[in-house]
Amino acid sequence: MHRVLKIKNNPEITDIYTAFSQEFGPQFRFRGETHDFWELVCVTEGQISVAADSKIFTLKKGQAILHSPMQFHNITAMGSGSSSITVFSFSGNNIPHLENKVVEIGNFSRVKQLLELARKHFVIRHHFSIKEPKQKGSAHLLYVKRLELFLLELAEGYGTNSSKLSKGAENYAFIIKTINNNIEKRLSVTDLAALCNMSEINLQKTFSHYAGVGIMEYFNRIKMQRAAQLLNEGHSVKQAALQVGFHDQNYFSTVFKRITGHTPSRYKLKTEDDVK
Repeated sequence: MHRVLKIKNNPEITDIYTAFSQEFGPQFRFRGETHDFWELVCVTEGQISVAADSKIFTLKKGQAILHSPMQFHNITAMGSGSSSITVFSFSGNNIPHLENKVVEIGNFSRVKQLLELARKHFVIRHHFSIKEPKQKGSAHLLYVKRLELFLLELAEGYGTNSSKLSKGAENYAFIIKTINNNIEKRLSVTDLAALCNMSEINLQKTFSHYAGVGIMEYFNRIKMQRAAQLLNEGHSVKQAALQVGFHDQNYFSTVFKRITGHTPSRYKLKTEDDVK
């Protein structure tokens, strides 16, 4: 009788969103964002700086970073030359724990091959958004399986970014920590500046430099991220709103929809349907 070995934690990509390459000059800065799917950023030329929540990472050619769902992130070009990145975004289960790490791309040609596979098998609109397979059948699944394998390969040889943070980056990390510790409160820029022991001008300048967005916009994004988590855990819309400092439920719903794309009620219903 044969013994059975159960395979656990096997990566499974269930949805794909984008696959694209982008080149930019030395002054480039991508405005920070959050979204509800994973995003793998591979540096194919030059050097970039990436903010991932409170952490600042420096990536050079041949390195990558994986952003988890709802993680705030942005990109800033470094150096005097041009840089280029290739990005793959997706949803799935048992994705390898690569977030908040700079990973080494062992076989650099795999990035180009993955992008070519995506372009071969899918209709890609606006040069980045994957819409549908080009042909019937299962040939497009080759891209999905290659992407799953690529993630496993990255997990086998990941590295870490140990470079010393500048004073500005340290201040940015402290601002993020302060925001995270006060999600339930209604705070103004003046309040946050006082908590961080910084002037309002310095606070806003430091934050926008590293995050690429205004500090109050980020504060609301983090609040909505926490609210979404509370809704996932079964809290009512009213309870979620109060726990992130919103006493006006209508205004909370407006902000939640602007950031997540769904009303809190629709998001809660969608979450419950996914569980069933």
